[in-house]
Amino acid sequence: MTTKILKLSSGEEIICNVVQSVEGNISVVAPMKLNSYPKATRNGIEEALSLQRWIHFAETDTYEIPKSHVLATATASLGLTRFYDYCVSKSKREDGEVLANRPTNEELNDIMEEEWDEEYGETVSKLLH
Repeated sequence: MTTKILKLSSGEEIICNVVQSVEGNISVVAPMKLNSYPKATRNGIEEALSLQRWIHFAETDTYEIPKSHVLATATASLGLTRFYDYCVSKSKREDGEVLANRPTNEELNDIMEEEWDEEYGETVSKLLH
């Protein structure tokens, strides 16, 4: 796999591992959106970079992007590739922690009841007399 930067027709730039290019689609793994923003430093204003998941809450980390939506591609620099690899591994660790600590259905029901109570007052009995 090769780590590439893709400039999409939407204006977004993503960094990802390109698996293959087949029949009008590019298959990518673990795409992350590149976000640049100005940051004040001792030497003045510099451009800083952050990465965030491109698609949230998906069951997979492999996606097909139509080639017609890709305006340009570039091989990521070594430094950016290392930062990307770090962010991907960190997000996978966080996903594992969330799955390991996910609430039970009973806990979710309790949370919903607490939120209802805070918003509307005490819970109304479900029994009709």
